[in-house]
Amino acid sequence: MTTPPIGSGIWAGHPKPRITAVLINLPSPDIEDDRRQPPGGLVSIATYVHRNGFPVAVCDLAGMAGKDLVRLVPAADVYGFSTYSTSYKIAQEIVKRLRKRSPSAVCVAGGPHASALPEEVARDFDCAVCGEGEEAFLGILRRVQQGEADHIPQIIRACPIEDLDALPLPDFERFSDMAGYTRRLNGSPVMSLDSSRGCNHRCRFCNSRVVERGHWRGRSPENVAGEVESHVKRGWEAFRFNDDNFCDDVGRALAICDLLRPMHIRFRIFARAESLSSVELCRRLAAAGCVHVAVGIESLSPLVLARMGKATQVDRIKSGLATARAAGLLTRGFFIVGFPGETDATVAESIAALRGIALDEAVAYPCIPYPGTDLFALPDRYGITWIDPDFSHYIQVGRGKSAGFVMKTETFGPAEVRRWRQQYMQALEELGIAWSDQRKAVV
Repeated sequence: MTTPPIGSGIWAGHPKPRITAVLINLPSPDIEDDRRQPPGGLVSIATYVHRNGFPVAVCDLAGMAGKDLVRLVPAADVYGFSTYSTSYKIAQEIVKRLRKRSPSAVCVAGGPHASALPEEVARDFDCAVCGEGEEAFLGILRRVQQGEADHIPQIIRACPIEDLDALPLPDFERFSDMAGYTRRLNGSPVMSLDSSRGCNHRCRFCNSRVVERGHWRGRSPENVAGEVESHVKRGWEAFRFNDDNFCDDVGRALAICDLLRPMHIRFRIFARAESLSSVELCRRLAAAGCVHVAVGIESLSPLVLARMGKATQVDRIKSGLATARAAGLLTRGFFIVGFPGETDATVAESIAALRGIALDEAVAYPCIPYPGTDLFALPDRYGITWIDPDFSHYIQVGRGKSAGFVMKTETFGPAEVRRWRQQYMQALEELGIAWSDQRKAVV
C-alpha cells in the first residue's frame, strides 16, 4: 500500500476514508531565533495519532515570518494549531486563508493561548483544546473519519495523561528536519525532550499551568533513559530537558543520572533552586553529564517572592546555586521585574543580593500578565489598572534584548519597569554575569 500525499484524505483498500492532518507551529518574528528546537509537543501528538493509524504531518513555520505562510501549509482535512499569545494574530490570519482554500477542513487550536482563553479562541476555530493534546486530537480525527465533524465540541477540556510511559516516544526522525534547528550545547547540536509534565507549584506570574497539565508527573527513569539511548544510537551527544523542574522528585532524578552516566552524553536542565541544595544530587548530575542548570530566581527580595507566591526564600536560592556551581555546573538565573508591589527599594534589594551569588548567566524580563495567570484573571486583586490588549506585545526577551512593557499598576507603569530592568542589566554586566546566550556555548 502506498501513502497518498497529505490532503488526499483516502488510502486505497480501507473501508473508511483516511483522514489527513497537519499540525502547525507558528513563527515568532519578534525574538532573535525561533528555530532553536522542533515543536516537541506537536511531534508528540503527531506520533500518537500516527501510531493510531492516521496520516499526519508537522508543518513548522518557525523562522518563516514574512513569507506566504499559507502556501507552505500542505492541504489536509484537519489542521491543528499550537497557539501562543504573542503569535495569535498570525494564527487568526492563517485560519482565515485556510478556510478559503479548504472550506470543509476542520481547524483546531491547542496550546497555552487556547487553553487560557478557550471561549475567545473557539470563535476563530472550530474547536479549542484545553490541556494535553494527544488523546483529544485523536478523538477529533476519529469524529471526522466517522462523518461526525459537526458533533465536535467547540471546547474540549482534556484530562492530564497520568501514565506518560504509555505514550510512544516522540518520533523526531519522522516529523522534524532536525538539521534545521540551531540549539547548541558546547558546540554540539541539541536534542530536546521532556522527562516530565506539569508543576506542583502555583506561582502567580506563571502561565505554564494554563494547559491544565495539573500536578507534576514524571516518566520512569527507565523510559527516559530508553529515549536518550535511542537518540545516542543515532549520533546525538547533547540534550536539553525541557521539564519545568527536572529535580522535582530527587530520587527519580538520581536514578536517571545513574542510567545516563554510562552513555557519556552532555545535557542541561531546568530546576528550582532549592532542589539543588543536595550536594549528592548536584554531584551525580555532573557525573552523568549535566553541564548547565537554569533556575527561575525571579527576585532576591523576600517581599516580592512572597507576593509572587514563589514559595521559597533567598537563602535557599543562594544555597542551591552555590551547591550546583561547586559541583561544576554552569548556572543561569531568570529574573522578573515589575511584579505588582515592586518598588525602587525592592529592586535595589534584589540587585544588592546579586553580589556574591553563584550565577554565571542571567536574564531579566518584565512581568507580563499572560492569559491564564492570576494577574490576567484578577487584575483588581493586584492593583493592576491597565493591561495591553495586543498580545503580540507580550515579549519577554526579543530582538536586541528588547521586551514588552504591557502593564500598569496603581504605583508604577511601563516607564518604571523599563528603568528597573535596565538597572538589572547594568548590574549583571558590572558583576561579570553574562546575559543569557551571550557566550553562545549554551543556547
